[in-house]
Amino acid sequence: MKLLLSLSFVACFVAGIQAQNLPAEMSFSYDGHQLLTGKSASTGGGLYDSSIIRNVYLDFSQANYWTLLTNNYTSKTDIPATMTVDGVVYDSVGVRFKGQTSYSMNNTQKKSFNITMDYAKAGQDLMGYKTLNFNNAFQDASFLREVFYQDQIHRHIPVAKSNFIHLYLNGLDWGLYPNVQQLNKTFFEEWFLSNDGVSWRADRPDGTVGGGGPGGGGPGWGDGTAGFNYLGADTTSYKTYYTLKSSGVENPWDLLLEATFALNNTATADLPSVLPEYLDIDRTLWHLASEIGFTDDDSYVFKGKMDYYLYYEPETGRITPIEYDGNSAMETGFATSWSPFYNQTKVNYPLLNKILAVPQWRQRYLAHLRTIMNEEMDPTVCGAMLDHYKSMIDALVEADPKKIYSYAQFNTEVTTLKNFFTTRRNYLLTNAEVSQAGPVIAEANLYNIAGGQWVKPVAGETPYVTTAVTSASGIFGVKLYYSAELTGNFTAVDMLDDGQHHDGAANDGLYGANLPAQTAGTWMRFYVEAAANNTAKSVSYLPTGAEHDVFTYQVQPELLAGPVVINEVLAINNSIVQDPQGTYEDWIELYNTSNQAIDLSGYHLSDNAANLAKFVMAAGTTIAANGYLIFWADEDGVDGPEHCNFKLAATGETIYLTNTNLLVQDQVTFGAQTADKAYARSPNGTGNFVIQTPTFNANNNTSATNDPAAADEGFRIVPNPAADRAYLRLEWVKDNDNFVVRDIHGRIFQECQPTGLITAVDVTAWPAGVYIVQYGQSVRKLIVR
Repeated sequence: MKLLLSLSFVACFVAGIQAQNLPAEMSFSYDGHQLLTGKSASTGGGLYDSSIIRNVYLDFSQANYWTLLTNNYTSKTDIPATMTVDGVVYDSVGVRFKGQTSYSMNNTQKKSFNITMDYAKAGQDLMGYKTLNFNNAFQDASFLREVFYQDQIHRHIPVAKSNFIHLYLNGLDWGLYPNVQQLNKTFFEEWFLSNDGVSWRADRPDGTVGGGGPGGGGPGWGDGTAGFNYLGADTTSYKTYYTLKSSGVENPWDLLLEATFALNNTATADLPSVLPEYLDIDRTLWHLASEIGFTDDDSYVFKGKMDYYLYYEPETGRITPIEYDGNSAMETGFATSWSPFYNQTKVNYPLLNKILAVPQWRQRYLAHLRTIMNEEMDPTVCGAMLDHYKSMIDALVEADPKKIYSYAQFNTEVTTLKNFFTTRRNYLLTNAEVSQAGPVIAEANLYNIAGGQWVKPVAGETPYVTTAVTSASGIFGVKLYYSAELTGNFTAVDMLDDGQHHDGAANDGLYGANLPAQTAGTWMRFYVEAAANNTAKSVSYLPTGAEHDVFTYQVQPELLAGPVVINEVLAINNSIVQDPQGTYEDWIELYNTSNQAIDLSGYHLSDNAANLAKFVMAAGTTIAANGYLIFWADEDGVDGPEHCNFKLAATGETIYLTNTNLLVQDQVTFGAQTADKAYARSPNGTGNFVIQTPTFNANNNTSATNDPAAADEGFRIVPNPAADRAYLRLEWVKDNDNFVVRDIHGRIFQECQPTGLITAVDVTAWPAGVYIVQYGQSVRKLIVR
């Protein structure tokens, strides 16, 4: 498959990416062909960057704070404290003990803490997060299980981010803590198109779990109470065993009741036509494969009634299970010999029992399990990662005065974890179903009618997809799954190798199928499934991470040019103009190119192509003939009708102006911006955009400080291809810009500062292949041999 495009197409693709304002955990591959979900949790410099161990200081004014925390444990009542992180003081945060067994069965002072940032000060947060969890690594002498496990499965299922912090209480060293993200509306907004759905925790509202033990019986685990079982037609039964954490819809309990009814009261043969309307089947299978692969015994697959969440996605009407509490993953005792279908035969585990009884879903589950084993459980890679984590925390663990386990136990447990991956993978491969080989899908390509590879089709055009598939067992069938939405279920069509579906000659291993025509601006997702002609009909997918990693394209949008245009934007307003409330906010300036006033009532502004109606202009909004109109992009709608419900991204995005029928009147795409510099049309109202001194509510032609260097950073790479050293030759150097090198999957591979107009980069140790180098807004391809 051709993985790279011309620079002109890359520019178009970047505009499409920026337009989406996707959830934080979704992104496009750098070539623009794939939509990926589950970014690396370990980069980015944010609160959960795993390369950073921050010191966190909690200072209590009460001398008896420990007694207060202990007395307040049952009621979950916070006490105030001052928190200091990176030299920044956060006043009056709320602090309480958290946890169940990690509190009640732990007799040390190494308790887990919950921090509420906005306990007394509305809006206060730490790097965008208002609730923090510092966990004590109970039952994990390595300190690593939760952080490592969550980072590994993060590529495939919604899961909390986590890293480490070093905690101090009233100046006393309290040691190392895993810092684990809270599963709240902020979390759901990072993974889904909105956080307006419903979330439940599979646990009693009062936190009690009853008696019993693993596997079922009586009131214990596996008793069917909170395991997605149907509990009857009265929602009161569900309120007894699940905790409603958040809801943005009416009658949320009815949704849980209906979904459990569909799962538990539908015949197996009918489940494929019924259940996908209530449950995200593919994400559920990834969830089960992750828990079973990594032997998570604080999980649905082990307990069947707790230590998982559920999220109802309002955009699709489907419920998704959410991983929770990973400190007991990679269980190295009895669990290393868990069957790949652990607890599947038990009726009180219906997510296993009912779903894995459907043949096509069982094969999909097995394909996902193989992907996890190959990509996330490779013993060599995991061993190196564990060594890296250990080197980071080793000295802190040894010096930790409050740790539950000894330093010797820490060292032993890290070695045990490294051995786990070889033992577990080898055991899983002894299973006859797991060891079956699915087909090899070599590539998949999109074509428009004219035969252009990965060229966006126009409205009404029927593009097609081809894929190359081989299997030692022969091919039973190949399917193309597609969707005209950014989330939700897919439709499947057969791909054929008959010489009549853009597939070359008959029986040559190349398969083809058409995709239906769509309207302008539609975002399409698709992926390929191939089944081997063996007894099990073992399947494979491309991309291997389907359905959360998929191929994508956008039908070319229509632009219905009108007299009103976007004339100027300022994405970083530090000191130029204040809004009427006295605050420096981002702005969008419209200009009327006509000689008559225009009524803009019901027009829209948006930074999201999937939601063009994001901000609606109020009734009576007009723009004078040859006049200007300012909208403040500040998310402060309470300040007046000229204040939008979105902000401008300083890193760049696309802004849309649409009429009352949501037809695009104008749009502008901009890249990374400079503080107090505007992105403006020159000449005013009609010209191309340049970066210049702002001309707020005035003619752009009055500015004489256009900065072409800010709009385009030119550079060359020589030699290219390179074998040992590549030279990045700049035409000029900009302050604060670095070279960023990405691999073909869009992941950052290396970043470096310019060393003048010529920067030498040693590529001797780089794997051979294609890389993307970016400087500012300019992009170049580098081939390493």
